[in-house]
Amino acid sequence: MKNNLRIFLTISAFCLIFGCAISAFGQIKTGGYKSVSVSDAGVKEAADFAVEQKASELEQEITLENIHKAERQTVAGTNYRLCLEIYAPPEEAETDGVTLYIRAVIYKNLKGELKITSWEETDCAE
Repeated sequence: MKNNLRIFLTISAFCLIFGCAISAFGQIKTGGYKSVSVSDAGVKEAADFAVEQKASELEQEITLENIHKAERQTVAGTNYRLCLEIYAPPEEAETDGVTLYIRAVIYKNLKGELKITSWEETDCAE
């Protein structure tokens, strides 16, 4: 009888440990940014919106030259973290325009409305 109890407790302990290990390593991780193609329709929409919105805010012409990197995070909506190459043409004919690299985060809510949550100049394209 003692031997059966010992075997039962040993098997139970292994099952408990094995079950905990499966639970700990088998969880799906959500909420983090994941790479997405720069040609994705949502990425292009977010990039175009961000450049257009920023040009309006700055009252300056800005053009999107390239999307170098794109990541998407699904939350209550979608966050797009993008590395954009933009060009600001010269205000005067005698000067050169400026190419900038911008890391932008654009949030798209569940209604499909877009909003810039972050816009910073950085060397994210390198």
